[in-house]
Amino acid sequence: MTDLQLKRTLLSCPGDSIQEHIDFIGMSQAELAERLGRSIPKLNELIKGKAPITKETATKLEYVLGVSANFWLNLERNYQDELLEIEQMEHLEQCEDWVSSFPLAKMKSFGLLPDSRKKTELANSLLKFFRVASPTQWSDIYNGSSLAFKIELRHTSEPQAISVWLRIGELQADKINVASFDKKLLRNSLNLIQQISYEHSDSWLEELQELCASCGVALVYTPCIAKAPIYGATRWIKNNSIPLIQMTDRKKDYNAFWFTFYHELGHVLYHGKKDIFIDGIESITPDIEKEEEADAFAARMLLSDKERNELFQYPNFDSELIMHLSKKFQKHPGIIVAQVQRRYNNLYKSIELNSLKTKVKFLNLSF
Repeated sequence: MTDLQLKRTLLSCPGDSIQEHIDFIGMSQAELAERLGRSIPKLNELIKGKAPITKETATKLEYVLGVSANFWLNLERNYQDELLEIEQMEHLEQCEDWVSSFPLAKMKSFGLLPDSRKKTELANSLLKFFRVASPTQWSDIYNGSSLAFKIELRHTSEPQAISVWLRIGELQADKINVASFDKKLLRNSLNLIQQISYEHSDSWLEELQELCASCGVALVYTPCIAKAPIYGATRWIKNNSIPLIQMTDRKKDYNAFWFTFYHELGHVLYHGKKDIFIDGIESITPDIEKEEEADAFAARMLLSDKERNELFQYPNFDSELIMHLSKKFQKHPGIIVAQVQRRYNNLYKSIELNSLKTKVKFLNLSF
């Protein structure tokens, strides 16, 4: 017998106690109805649990049966609590098939779900994680046209994994103290952002996040989730008051990180609050013009046109030259190497140049 079946079996409405009491004192339902001033059908509804015991009814039962009103009210309260628990369990049982489609193991490793195999427990946590009342509402928000999320994921191969990754970003953003958005301050901070990229201190991720927050931008780092092939995403949250840039460590490459970050930052600077951009999902048709504008901004931030022209005047590249140009341009050597390799594919195999590149991995995920 399952827990739900056991609860159904043991469920007893307050009317059972009323019936037991009048049986004990030798009173019929008809007589009780008369003494309470209720019709027999109305009393029958009370006995069968179809009508609740109100304060007025509890008071009348105390006069007629000699049992305190508080006793009857407590019985009713406990019955309603048990009934609610059963209804919730029934609801969660109906969610079991829905649960199976999510990346449960990954979510458990992040501490987002309990370490349980019970689908009802996992369903309960998933509904709270997404802030939805049922799988129907989840589908309405992520698979259909919605006020809460304005990109339909139904044409993607794994909408569940994608929705999890995006939702994690929102939870991470809740933990950041973000100032009011100031586009002018953000533009004036671009040199500081490039400086963080160049210096690459041990705390560069935190420094970048804090600088963005001071300009009113929530920047979060969400580890890669299998079947969610996203490089980065940008959208406005909190009633379109806060731009959220969500980054992944999918490529684990310093140049890729910064290109994606600048690309998403370009969306914040140049495009509207109602737009949602998810980079990496081919089935979501992008706004080509806006994507190209964001790409152009990212390219300029990595290396200016003047720097690119100087970089590609050299016929050969070695680590000494890269370090010289890195110091001159004030750009991280890993970024310069990546730009060179994009132009000259044969250099991807250069051990000397690859030694200057840096890996990016998000280690901690806390809520």
